[in-house]
Amino acid sequence: MNRWVKILATSALSVLLVVQGDLVLAKGKKSKKGAPVTMIMNVDGQIEYTKNGKKWKKVKRNKFLFPGYQIRTGANGKGTFLNQKSGMSRELSANTVVEITAEGANATTGALSEPVKGSGNLVASLGNRFKKGQKYTTVRRGLKIKLGAASHSKRAPYKLSSAWPELVWDNVIENPVVKKASKITAENYAEFSYRVTIDDQATIVPAPQGMLVVRHAVAGMESGKHKYKVELLKNGELASEKVKRASTFIWVDDADQEAILARKAARGGDELLEAISLDNDGMKVGA
Repeated sequence: MNRWVKILATSALSVLLVVQGDLVLAKGKKSKKGAPVTMIMNVDGQIEYTKNGKKWKKVKRNKFLFPGYQIRTGANGKGTFLNQKSGMSRELSANTVVEITAEGANATTGALSEPVKGSGNLVASLGNRFKKGQKYTTVRRGLKIKLGAASHSKRAPYKLSSAWPELVWDNVIENPVVKKASKITAENYAEFSYRVTIDDQATIVPAPQGMLVVRHAVAGMESGKHKYKVELLKNGELASEKVKRASTFIWVDDADQEAILARKAARGGDELLEAISLDNDGMKVGA
C-alpha cells in the first residue's frame, strides 16, 4: 500500500466511541448531496429508508439523513428524528412514511410528534456528529485529512465499564474512497484488520465486512485511566500512519457503575432522558 493510500486510510480512521471520534478535515468542495439535515436515532422494530424511492434498506442504527431520503415504519417501528438546524427532536411511530426535505422530516403518511427541544450534552454531541457527517461527505482524492481520537477529559468524559465495555470506531475500509483507492474487494477484505493497543497490550481485531463500525469488548481492566490507540493493518503490516499520541479512557469500578445505573433508572424508562443521563456520566456507548 503506497504512502498516499496510507495517508487516506489514516485520515478516515476515526477512533470514535459511537459518539466519540473527531475527524478534522481541510476545506474542500462540498458534496453534491450536501450535509445531513436530520438524524434518526433510537431505532426499534421495522424501519426502512430509501434514497431514490425504489430500493428500501433496513435501518439498524443511528443514521444521517439527507434531502430526498424517505423513511417508512412497519406495524412495530419507532424512532426519533433530531433536526440539525433546530436541535428539536420528533418521535416517529408505526405505519408512517416520512420524506426528508431541506427543513427536516415531513410525514406524508401517518404522523410525527410535535417538536421537542433537546437538552444536555447528548444533543451537543449529536450536533458535533452532524458536522462530522457533513465533512465526511466532502472527502475527495488528494484532500489532506487529520485524525483525532477520542480521549477522556473533565469536559468530555469517556468511560467504559463491565456493563458498557466496548470500544467502538469507524470501519474505515468501508469508506468508499478508501475502498476504491486500496482496491478492497470481498476476496481481499480479510487482509485488513485493526490493532487495538491498550496500555501497551495489543490485540488484533478483524475488520467486519459490511459493517460501518467496529466493536471491541474490553475486559480485565483495573479501575482508572488507560491509554489506547487503534491502527489499520494490511496482512499484519501498518497500513495507516503511526499514531503519535495515544488517547485515554476511564474504566469505572463496580461501585461507580451502580451509581450510574441508579441515575439511569431514575429517568423512568424515558430513552432520551436515559441517554442524556449516561452521556453526562461519560458512558458514550451506553448513550
